[in-house]
Amino acid sequence: MPSANQKLYRAFRSLVAPRGRNSIRSLYRLFQFAIFALVVVLVANLFSIGKSSFGEWGDFFGGVLNPLFTLLTFTGVLITIVLQQTELRESRAEMRRSADALQEQTKGLQRQNFEATFFQMLAVHTALVGAIDLVDDEGRTTRGRDCFSVFYTRLNKIYRDQLEKASGKYPDENVLRLSYQLFWKKHQVELGHYFRYLYNVVRYVKESAYSDGPYIRLLRAQLSDQETLLLFYNCIASEHGKRFKSLAEDFSLLDNMPKIRVLKEEHLQLIAPEALQSPSEA
Repeated sequence: MPSANQKLYRAFRSLVAPRGRNSIRSLYRLFQFAIFALVVVLVANLFSIGKSSFGEWGDFFGGVLNPLFTLLTFTGVLITIVLQQTELRESRAEMRRSADALQEQTKGLQRQNFEATFFQMLAVHTALVGAIDLVDDEGRTTRGRDCFSVFYTRLNKIYRDQLEKASGKYPDENVLRLSYQLFWKKHQVELGHYFRYLYNVVRYVKESAYSDGPYIRLLRAQLSDQETLLLFYNCIASEHGKRFKSLAEDFSLLDNMPKIRVLKEEHLQLIAPEALQSPSEA
């Protein structure tokens, strides 16, 4: 069982540190106690008037009430200090909540700014694809995303021609690099801007705080089969594609690539498996 000291401490604590918004009750209790003490002293002294002089009665009245009122005043000051501390804690808590809300709002604005820039970059990338056009030897024009089918057909033809010329004298990887150099020399004007801009879109996401979001998936969904195939060979056969290769592996950019359409199955070994797997499998 709690001791008398503990009970007294709890009573004192309930007086000077009341719960909730009922702190005014403590001051009211002090007022009640002061009135009660005053009445008790008055009644006691009234009964003793006949036994003592008015001077003695006054000394007794003042001697009892003055220390009592001093104690009550001191207790009232304590309660006031406690109330001020409570209000200060509540103010600090409210300030922390306001700071947290402001921080969340700032994060939301940062994400909105990122998304606005990202989707604008996607729109520019789509416009770049739409601006590509090719004219064949017969004067027929191919525009937009259909050009990538032509690009890949031409790369395939160059690679087959170089294989035939090599006649097995050189490693296939060397033949592939030479084939891509010849292809790039012919189509750098059409594809140079395309790959540079696509690289910067992926890099923008990587360097942001939202690289784990759905943004790379949205970008990957816009790439056609032929685009992913050309991106694959740009990564493994071009000196300019080395930096892009690491991004392709980090974000599984070639997840949707039709592996059956590669120029040679062994070429799949020239890039980390993570680039060809979905993020959940990697």
